[in-house]
Amino acid sequence: MRPPTPTRGPRRHGGAQRGFLLLGMLVALALLSLVAVGTGQRLADQRQRENEAELLFVGEQYRLAILSFWRDSPGGVRRWPTRLDELLEDQRFPMPRRHLRRLYPDPLAPDRPWGLVTQGAAILGVYSDAPGVPFRQAGFLPAQAGFENASRYADWRFLAEPPAPAQPAAGPGRPASAAAGTVTAPSRGAPPPAAAKPDGRFSLPPLSLGKP
Repeated sequence: MRPPTPTRGPRRHGGAQRGFLLLGMLVALALLSLVAVGTGQRLADQRQRENEAELLFVGEQYRLAILSFWRDSPGGVRRWPTRLDELLEDQRFPMPRRHLRRLYPDPLAPDRPWGLVTQGAAILGVYSDAPGVPFRQAGFLPAQAGFENASRYADWRFLAEPPAPAQPAAGPGRPASAAAGTVTAPSRGAPPPAAAKPDGRFSLPPLSLGKP
């Protein structure tokens, strides 16, 4: 008499359970991967925002230092720096003067040199040469009003601009139109004034964007 053939129903049922378990594990792993990618992207965005805030601070330090170098020129002959390290050790004085605490690197691109806004050999400002579009598009300092809606970091130009000379007030026997039309000579070393065109518009001398 032949022994009864064992049934395979329970074995098939166990294989199906293992298949569902494996599928569930794959789905869980996929979800965890998506969460990890999203978290990593948020962390990267947050890091970039922090670097942008540091760039705004550091760039402002350079702008103020360059303006200090120009404003404090000895002997009444004002000039701009021709090298960034002049901001650390201004040799025009008997005791070298410091306009900047240290040469800060670009927070967004520490391995790249600063881009320089120059006029001839004179350095008038700095900018970041880092790629990418700024997250911040508004809420800047008054000196950074031109940074709004920038499409690249190079548009954030930390440019030192001397204050405009005050216009003389109209006095007795002097019409206001004459006072307003008074032309004052620019300080030596300051950027040349805008030139009037025949159509009434004004053009500024060309500034160049370069690297040290």
